Amino acid sequence: MVALCVGQVAYNIVAVSSDFPVENTKNKFEKIEDCPGGPAANMAYLLGRYGVDTYIGSAMGDDSYGNIIKKELDRIGVHTEYMETVFEKKTSSAFILIGQKNNSRTVYDVTREPLFLKKNEFQITPDLVIADGYDYGASLAAFNRFSDKITILDAGMYNKEIMELCKSAKYIVASKEFAEAVSGTRANFENPQSLVTIYSQLVNKFPGKIIVVTLEDKGAMYMDNNQIKVMPGLNLKAVDTSGAGDIFHAAFGYALLQGYDMEKAITFANIAGGLTVTKIGTISACPELSDVMQYFNQKYGAPTVEASPAVVPATPNPVQAPQEQAVQPPVQEINPMPNVNGQAVNPAPAVTPSAPNPNVAPNTGDNPVNPPLS
Repeated sequence: MVALCVGQVAYNIVAVSSDFPVENTKNKFEKIEDCPGGPAANMAYLLGRYGVDTYIGSAMGDDSYGNIIKKELDRIGVHTEYMETVFEKKTSSAFILIGQKNNSRTVYDVTREPLFLKKNEFQITPDLVIADGYDYGASLAAFNRFSDKITILDAGMYNKEIMELCKSAKYIVASKEFAEAVSGTRANFENPQSLVTIYSQLVNKFPGKIIVVTLEDKGAMYMDNNQIKVMPGLNLKAVDTSGAGDIFHAAFGYALLQGYDMEKAITFANIAGGLTVTKIGTISACPELSDVMQYFNQKYGAPTVEASPAVVPATPNPVQAPQEQAVQPPVQEINPMPNVNGQAVNPAPAVTPSAPNPNVAPNTGDNPVNPPLS
């Protein structure tokens, strides 16, 4: 199996503080974790650790941050020959402040200017292509070149370029914010019909695409047997949500490579993303395959995926995970969301072309300004 991840790499400094700093004061951080990050690097890292022959296509600056990112990916076997160095430029970076009091995350993006690939001729034949949409030209080139493969777009941001890339990917993994902006409807978890409306609008906007909507701590919404369903995530205490979405995307792609159906693929991705938020950092928080499979097998029984010899084995945990951390059993209802079997959102009608909402301005994708939310 061969994978290609296209997009942004960055260097992250994650600092943990008991509370958000007060202006014009001196503060001491309880913990600092600095590590490579950025969507493309995070996704490539997971796939490489899970034994997939992985390539990354990204631009980095001519500095120590870029060198550290490349060396770390090289170390786990990710192919970095499609990483370009942009001389006299700086690698993207971010300072992430974790406030323990309110479990908040504040991101300071210190990217000086966008860095894009100049060469998009990937001389490989991947089975999986994942793009974060940051580098429009490279993403489009990869999607078009490998259109017969598994192609996944991380539709996290709502802008014209992402809207265009949605037309070229087979799988669209949309953030809640992107889905709300495209549909013109705000998700209301006390009113499941709002989720049906959002998903139906996405299906109408991007016909023929397989769409997944990540709902943060609520799980992920998808289509199965012509019904809209929500698969809840793990019930774990979140420490740092940095990179969790990237891990979800890569884990979803990995599951598709294994031939999992949508329910199993979403479950696998939810588990990987859920385990990520229990640790500080981005790449450093990527869960081991064995840990993900431990939760996955609680639901589906005997292992269906064997770790590749290239995967670094996790240290066995002699302490069994507490019951509240396990994938929730089929009999447990999450009100108003469905249970872990991914049952249909109530009332869950089959998706059919819906009439335009007269209270929402139509969105053609030509205007990056968010439409009004209902």
